[in-house]
Amino acid sequence: MRKPKTAAAELLNFVREGNKRRASELMTLIEEGSPEGEEYLKELAATPKRAYVLGVTGWPGVGKSSLVYRIARSLLGQNKAVGIIAIDPSSPLSGGSLLGDRERMKGIDGDERLFIRSAATRGHPGGIAKATRGFVKVMEAMGKEIVIVETVGVGQDQVSIVQMAHTVLLVVVPGLGDYLQSLKAGVLEIGDIFVVNKSDRQGADQTVADIEMMLGMNGSDGVWKPPVIKTVATNGAGTDELMRQIERHRQVLEESQSINYRRRSAAKTEILELISARCLQRIAERLNLEELLETYAERTCEGFSDPYTAVDEILRQSGIL
Repeated sequence: MRKPKTAAAELLNFVREGNKRRASELMTLIEEGSPEGEEYLKELAATPKRAYVLGVTGWPGVGKSSLVYRIARSLLGQNKAVGIIAIDPSSPLSGGSLLGDRERMKGIDGDERLFIRSAATRGHPGGIAKATRGFVKVMEAMGKEIVIVETVGVGQDQVSIVQMAHTVLLVVVPGLGDYLQSLKAGVLEIGDIFVVNKSDRQGADQTVADIEMMLGMNGSDGVWKPPVIKTVATNGAGTDELMRQIERHRQVLEESQSINYRRRSAAKTEILELISARCLQRIAERLNLEELLETYAERTCEGFSDPYTAVDEILRQSGIL
């Protein structure tokens, strides 16, 4: 049931005032994919001030959460209003978040300028929860100047963060040869800044040299050459230099107008994703989609059909073709 207009206006006013409890309520509606949540997002689209989105990605175990803590702490020290969206693996049974947002941020979670929200991927590809863009809009409405998005992991199929963030930190640690191979395989270009975390470990300098060599082979866009920064997030070593490079990248984007291109690109991606979701929803409403999928999957496996023909026939039955 949709809330009365007065109740909806009241909720949005609370969110714009920075009320964390009401913002969490709105985010839950968005995460559940409710029509009510969608209506709220339409209203929030008119928020004039846009947040700067910082993406933090990398394989599990590289210390992303500890690094996010250090970054957020530094930003709060600059009197910035900060939002954190921590994308967690989904429970295979409940679809819920397996990791808690508060546990990883002890020490700063009591700061009124900070708002933390975890989100389960719920099977959404790309290491980004489906609701993440909506969460960013809510945090913008709350007045957050910088929103940090920490992803589940990284791989060739997990680079959606580049479609959302203005600056992407790609975090690695010494001793992950397989990880560096994956960078060569196509993930290298998503990083605006490379962070060799846990750099107190043996092999850190070699890891830096390897990444710099690969970056040199990959070339530069002529505007920005990704730096490689060594950090130890557990004790804060390297954080100051990392923050300088984040701010430098932001300045380069603004001076070159690249930030506007990134925002348009993100908007196009969001629109395409919504078109895809709406089309699938309409098909499911008109047809018994699950039964059709079973039928065409069996025919494809038996050699009587193929996936392309199956898609065309389903779309014809739905009236889209």
